[in-house]
Amino acid sequence: MRNYAVTFYRHLTNSTGKRFRSNLTTVQVNDCANRREACESAVRRFESAWALNGWRNLAHECEVRERETPQRKKGAAA
Repeated sequence: MRNYAVTFYRHLTNSTGKRFRSNLTTVQVNDCANRREACESAVRRFESAWALNGWRNLAHECEVRERETPQRKKGAAA
């Protein structure tokens, strides 16, 4: 199982007309088998937190990144 960070973005335009991605939130998802499962889990949490019936009503895209799991040092207490 792997850990993922799923970031939701909204596309905005600044006062000079340049488009950019604005980070709405990042959802940390632990112990998922793959990226699809992590995305589905993050979408459910995102929709619930923002009281949405579809995540695309607020965000324009999401990005799924695998997170490094911290390695325990040998001899460290658990």
